[in-house]
Amino acid sequence: MHPTIIAANWKMNKNFQEGLQLAKDIIQFIQTEPLAGAQIILFPSFIHLEAISKLLIPDVKLHLGAQNCHEQIAGAFTGEVSAAMLASVDVRYVLVGHSERRQNFGENNDFIAKKIDAILSCKLQPIFCCGEPLSVRENSRHYAFIEQQLTESLFHLKPDQLQQVIIAYEPIWAIGTGLTPSLTEIEEMQQTIRNILAKQYNTTLADNMVILYGGSCNATNITNFISLPGINGVLIGGASLHFKEFMHILSSL
Repeated sequence: MHPTIIAANWKMNKNFQEGLQLAKDIIQFIQTEPLAGAQIILFPSFIHLEAISKLLIPDVKLHLGAQNCHEQIAGAFTGEVSAAMLASVDVRYVLVGHSERRQNFGENNDFIAKKIDAILSCKLQPIFCCGEPLSVRENSRHYAFIEQQLTESLFHLKPDQLQQVIIAYEPIWAIGTGLTPSLTEIEEMQQTIRNILAKQYNTTLADNMVILYGGSCNATNITNFISLPGINGVLIGGASLHFKEFMHILSSL
């Protein structure tokens, strides 16, 4: 059984002191309210990573992730951060392929594949985001769209490498909009993802992949998502920025 993953993406929010305090509050809450079978991953901004890494306690199931990295390990890339740098401050996970990176920075599937290679080479785990815009779903092309994302970004990996990847399905039209797909639609998509992986690799590997759901997750609806067969956790955005709401999310596990 995989632990239920609660991945909290802070995006470009919280100054240094605010982020540090939020992390302290979350750690204290987890210490007093142990979360059986759950694993929390915080994705703060780069400025928070080292300071929060020093707060982590071995017995607390809380890990650190980065929101992005460069596709090269080192070099003359002003303003960028490499996977090797992230590994040096106890980061264990890296988001890759998030819809905001795709839309706002033009990251395509081939480019994302290079980032995944860099992340794996540093013994970090990629959380690979995939998902369709509303126009694609309305035209009933969402399954083919997701298959192309998986094929072009992941299918160069060997089976043992793919097993290190966590997949997060995030329908673009449901991020920050308050809209959510039905539970049936989410369940159908995670099964489709597993079928695509099984066709390329094998059924055992596909069945054991960790798949998260991300898109307007909050304290009200999280139990619906994590109760779905085949969904191993959630990727949360705005609801993770407010301690009380995030506490309610964790309390519902």
